[in-house]
Amino acid sequence: MRYQEVKMKFAEKSFRVDKAVCPACGIKMQKVIENKNLFDGSLTFHIIKFRCEKCKKEYLDLEQAEVYDLFLTMEKRLGKKPLGKVSETLSEIAIS
Repeated sequence: MRYQEVKMKFAEKSFRVDKAVCPACGIKMQKVIENKNLFDGSLTFHIIKFRCEKCKKEYLDLEQAEVYDLFLTMEKRLGKKPLGKVSETLSEIAIS
């Protein structure tokens, strides 16, 4: 069997999800924006999710999953620290 190399280009928005259908219920999911705050609201992450109104399951696309992962990392490492120590800790995160 012979294989041929094929070059492909994908638009940046190709991986963004604009509509979703619940895999469990088969109904159209609603787009929901959940705001997550750090430092008493000084920093806000807007996480876009898809939620099934019937079973209440929520899903993220890859881009939003990366944003949520960043929020969780920052919350874990910076959540309890005073704002004065944030830049030091951010430098440590960038290095690791």
